[in-house]
Amino acid sequence: MPEFIVRARAASTDPAHFLASVGTGAHVEYLAQIIVSALLISKGHREDTTLSLVLEDSLDFSRCLTLQGAQLGNLGGTTEAALLKVIADSLQFAKGLGKEVSVTTPIGVRATAISFEHLVKAKVLERQVFLLDPKGDDIRTVDIPVDAVFLLTDHIPMPKKNFKAMVRQGVKKISLGPVMLHASQCISIIQNELDRRYMS
Repeated sequence: MPEFIVRARAASTDPAHFLASVGTGAHVEYLAQIIVSALLISKGHREDTTLSLVLEDSLDFSRCLTLQGAQLGNLGGTTEAALLKVIADSLQFAKGLGKEVSVTTPIGVRATAISFEHLVKAKVLERQVFLLDPKGDDIRTVDIPVDAVFLLTDHIPMPKKNFKAMVRQGVKKISLGPVMLHASQCISIIQNELDRRYMS
């Protein structure tokens, strides 16, 4: 059961501000593409995949929105507008959450007030975690467990201190090739790699 954790440093946790930033420098519309790449397939969705979006532009705590394929309800469509509304509605549902408190929306999105760093620390204790890095080992040469966790970020680069701290914690660096890709494209490549290894 692969899991993708996407750090969205520029995305607001305020639902109105989040929707208002579509098409601006925050580039939140790419989160809809990530949902499609991670969870949706032809005529269905991936029940074995978990996607966590960590939105960090907040006045209190970051919000982690977790969509689990096995528990996914009606998203209201697969258009960009519909998927961004799912995120905004989830943020509205999660307003005022205390630190590390979780709630689940009516369509099955779990919202937690937790930072990206604390989420990663918890995952490292349970599973193998991979961080995408052009200087990492080629994914085609790496043994990847079926339940691996993959860390990605938005257009704002990961701070070097966070990057080094994760490596010290045991996070392994992997590369998808010589060309820097969008996060949604990276997820598609990783899913295809796992499909070929575990579904053939």
